[in-house]
Amino acid sequence: MTILALFLSLMACQGQTTAEKYLTTPEDQALAVQVMAALKGYADEPAGDRMVRAAKALLGQPYVAGTLEVPEQETLCIYLTRTDCILFVETCLGLTRAAGQDGSFETLARELRESRYRDGVCGRYEDRLHYTTEWARQGVKRGVLQEMTGALGGVDFDHPVHYMSQHPDSYKRMTDVDAIAAIERQINAVPSSYIPKSALKKALSGIRNGDIILFTTKVDGLDVSHCAIAQVVPGKPVRFIHASSVAMKVIEEPKTLEEYVTGRKAVTGIQVYRVR
Repeated sequence: MTILALFLSLMACQGQTTAEKYLTTPEDQALAVQVMAALKGYADEPAGDRMVRAAKALLGQPYVAGTLEVPEQETLCIYLTRTDCILFVETCLGLTRAAGQDGSFETLARELRESRYRDGVCGRYEDRLHYTTEWARQGVKRGVLQEMTGALGGVDFDHPVHYMSQHPDSYKRMTDVDAIAAIERQINAVPSSYIPKSALKKALSGIRNGDIILFTTKVDGLDVSHCAIAQVVPGKPVRFIHASSVAMKVIEEPKTLEEYVTGRKAVTGIQVYRVR
C-alpha cells in the first residue's frame, strides 16, 4: 500500500472527531482550509460574490473525469486538486457555506455530504445525486439554493431523464438499476423549466454574480451536460468560471455565456440557481 493510499484509508476509518467519514488528501485538506480562511474575510459580501471568490481560488486545478468513482465502496470524497464540472460547483458551494460557519474541514465535509447525497445519507452508489436536476432540487429543499429559471423567463423543460437506467454498462459501480429507474420516475414527475437559446439574451440581465448555471442538453435521457458559476461584472457581458473538459482545468471561460451556449449544438439552454 502506498503512503497516499494508507492516508486515505486512515482518513476514511479513523482519526476523525465527528461522525463524518471521508476520503481526502493532505493537499486537498490544506487547500480547503486556506480557501475557507480567506473567505471568512468577506463574510459581509453576498453569497454569490463569495462563490466567485471560491471559484477563483481553484483556478488552474486539473479537470479529472470520474473523480468520485475511485473507491470500491461509496464514500464521501473531498477533492479540490482534481475536479469535474459538477464537483467544482458543489465544492465552491460547500466552501462558501462552511466558511460562513466555523470554517473547519469537518463542516465542509458535512456540507458536501448533505449536498451530494439524497437526504444527506451516504450508504451506496445509488444514494448519490447523479442527475443534476435532483442535486439542484435538494439544494432548494435545504434552503441553500433558490430556483431562478422561471423568474428569468423559463419555459417547460419536457425532457425526461432515463439515461442511467437505459445505459447501465456505462456506470460500472451501479448495482441496483431498478432503484435508479425509480429515482428517474420521481425526477420526471416534477415539472421543470429551462431558458432556451432563443430567450437567453433577454434573461442575461437577470443573472447575478455567483449564480449556478446548468446547461441543458438535447442528449436523450440526460438533463444537464455541464455546469458553471456565473461571473458578472457591471457593464460587461456575463461570463463564467468552470472546470473545462477542453482546457482540462478550472478556468475563467474566454467566451461569454451567450457565445458558449449558442455555439454548442448539443446545448439547448440553461437553468439558473442562486446561492442563498
